[in-house]
Amino acid sequence: MGQHGYTQGDLGWSELTTINAADSLNFYSALVGWESKGEPMPGYHLFGRGGEMLGGITDMKCPDGSSKPMQWMPYITVDDLDATLAKVESLGGAIVMPAMEIPNDGGRIAIIKDPQSVATGLAEYKKKD
Repeated sequence: MGQHGYTQGDLGWSELTTINAADSLNFYSALVGWESKGEPMPGYHLFGRGGEMLGGITDMKCPDGSSKPMQWMPYITVDDLDATLAKVESLGGAIVMPAMEIPNDGGRIAIIKDPQSVATGLAEYKKKD
């Protein structure tokens, strides 16, 4: 990823779940100039601008036949994912997806819901030397 989004509290990564990831990437590329940055896993398309990675677009159908909702999911950068997750429930939120590793040694992510039941992601990135 690029430089933006690595500070505590930044919106550092965005992920779109949609009916057709490739078509959505083509639409947003034409609309706002995003560039395809590869497909590290089947059906998961990375997008960015210049040398900066901005997010991913994935299909709503899961390998097991279930579906995820179509939506944009922002990921908020945190310095310590475990400490942040420990605060969620005490502040009236809920952990929807516990911490998991980001492929290619990129760090860890989790998904939470705030007290109003709005979902968002949290991301702790590996520090780059």
